[in-house]
Amino acid sequence: MANNTDRCTRLRKLRARIVEEINTLKEDMREEEREGVGNPVEMSSVLKSLQEALTTISLELQKCPPED
Repeated sequence: MANNTDRCTRLRKLRARIVEEINTLKEDMREEEREGVGNPVEMSSVLKSLQEALTTISLELQKCPPED
């Protein structure tokens, strides 16, 4: 049980970090779009990968008990 709790804790921390990264990336994309620099295709690819990872983590978190 402790192993499962530890896993759920790590998943929650990972989810929070990925959400933070997604938000930062979206902000950077908007800024670079305004300035006309950057590589939107590459950034979109990274964003899509992060969102897919977030979906997978969210599905795994559904198996966890509610957070205290």
